Amino acid sequence: MRKRILRGLAAATLLLALAPPVRADAAPAERLERVVILTRHGIRAAMSTPDQLGQWSAEPWPAFAVPAGHLTAHGFQAITLFGRYYRDHYRALGLLPAGDCAAAQVHANLPQRTVETGRALVQELLPGCPAHVDTVTTKADPLFDPVPAGATRLDPDLALAAVRGRIGDATAWTAAHADTVEALQRLLLNCAPADCRTQVQPGGRLAGRRLLTDVPSALDRGQDDEGLNLQSPLATASGLTESLIMAYADGAPLANLLGGRVNADALNRAGAAHTADLDARLRTPYIARVGAGPLAQHLVDLLAGDGPAVTVLVGHDGTILLLAGLLRLDWVLPGYQPDQVPPGSALVLERWRRADGQVVIRTRFTAQSLDQLRALTPLTEAQPPLSAPVFIPGCSQAGPAMDCPVDRFRHVVEGATRDG
Repeated sequence: MRKRILRGLAAATLLLALAPPVRADAAPAERLERVVILTRHGIRAAMSTPDQLGQWSAEPWPAFAVPAGHLTAHGFQAITLFGRYYRDHYRALGLLPAGDCAAAQVHANLPQRTVETGRALVQELLPGCPAHVDTVTTKADPLFDPVPAGATRLDPDLALAAVRGRIGDATAWTAAHADTVEALQRLLLNCAPADCRTQVQPGGRLAGRRLLTDVPSALDRGQDDEGLNLQSPLATASGLTESLIMAYADGAPLANLLGGRVNADALNRAGAAHTADLDARLRTPYIARVGAGPLAQHLVDLLAGDGPAVTVLVGHDGTILLLAGLLRLDWVLPGYQPDQVPPGSALVLERWRRADGQVVIRTRFTAQSLDQLRALTPLTEAQPPLSAPVFIPGCSQAGPAMDCPVDRFRHVVEGATRDG
């Protein structure tokens, strides 16, 4: 018996010797705990009629099959693809287990395009569960429209001064962007600037069309809840550009888009008008603080607290740009202008618990490319959407993930939203 015991101990000792050593400093792997997705709605119909838009182009403008500003059927499908990608991506990281209908929550602003975008997302995030989208019952949602909702107040005189301090006189601002406006006018009318003026005259090839370069420039005080009125060729160009982007992304036949002159590269260049206009209107710090303060505080509560593993907030390009102006966020994706917010794009904020125990926020901006939107390309880990990490000034640390400690994030938001 004693010999058998000794032989067993010897065998156990040999196995221990062959086993890899256990490190005393071994720590658990990092873990994803929560995700907040702040997304723009998907592809919508133009806000203006084809006749109104056609005043600026050589060819008739394509019509959408839904009312102005509504999410299109193509747009719903494109958002569905993004929702499916989110589900697969986060399920692989341990979130969104199958059958857990409380694992995600979607809250949308009130317009049809945001609610329907939310519905497309939630049915993919939680397959087999009720496709419920939260909305407020009041006339305005304080997360997306805090001034009309009474959550904040905009001083129109201060807003005017803040924007004027950034862009100066509206005429000078227009002149600074003259090349952008003229490039879009050439795309719309298919003529050189010197020739366009002659061709829009009575009897000319483009008689009755309007020139972007003739739009007057003015920057004035708005009403109490509007802040300011900014009129310029760039502002008009901004709306036209966005309508072109929506039509291209929605799959309109290329022959119907300015006679075939529109492609992804042309839209990328034209996008400069839209981003410059929205930068002045929305990323000006005072306006951003008033417009995104409640949203930023809500993000802190979501990321620092408990609740569904994935929360989606569905708003507008202005929603994301106001927050970006407040927190000084920037991004660049291939095929788009800096800080551009394409249909369905999102700021994604993830709460990670690192191996060292520190809880951090990792932020990225993600979007489908224009051609992914147009072709309804399925999104997978092998063929993902565009994505770029976002640095949060005053919070993010050095390193590829740009970790932002949760407590520091709260401090940055409190500082950015403080009056004064």
